[in-house]
Amino acid sequence: MTVLIATKDSIFCRMLTLEFSDKGFSVLRAQTTAELEEAIPLSRLALVDADFLAEGTLPQFPYDIILFGYAETFDRIPTQELTKYYSVVRPFAIEDFFANLLVPEDENGAIRLRVPKRKSPSESLALDVNAHVAYYKGEKISLTQKEFALLSLLFENRGTPISREEAHRAIFSDAGAGTNVVDVYVNYLRAKIDHRFGVRMISTVRGCGYTIRK
Repeated sequence: MTVLIATKDSIFCRMLTLEFSDKGFSVLRAQTTAELEEAIPLSRLALVDADFLAEGTLPQFPYDIILFGYAETFDRIPTQELTKYYSVVRPFAIEDFFANLLVPEDENGAIRLRVPKRKSPSESLALDVNAHVAYYKGEKISLTQKEFALLSLLFENRGTPISREEAHRAIFSDAGAGTNVVDVYVNYLRAKIDHRFGVRMISTVRGCGYTIRK
């Protein structure tokens, strides 16, 4: 099976190439969009640096694609684009990466690659309303009273966008009208959850507000 690795990070590319080669896969490498397009018909699965998507749209792929990159790069990509792909946030342990991707193909020990089903990060989020404490995969998240209130509002309405005006009325009425206090507190939450754990918990819905997806 041939795997395409597309990234401008030559050191990381060499590392991935060695890991895939050691497991018996053929590897094609691309550093530009033109090279990426040429290699698509010759491969069966692609690992593409999120920088390519952050700089513009990706070519059409007839097979599964895995995006990898740093959290700050994913922050620059519209949510609706990210939902098309399985994403892996750097840095990651290569052992865990392959443990999620390599599955037995037959009883003789042959292996193949598969892209895991995307799972919403909200499934790993838990809120203790009485103690005003949040946890992600069991790890405590220290939040201020209003950060917790905003997170609770979004969590209780998972899948439904909450407008800035609604959040302002419910939590920040003392801040006065015409402020960007909701955006500021969303950024606080993203720093404490999204960036810390390498997930995309809170999504921006253009023209509507913010949401936590189910």
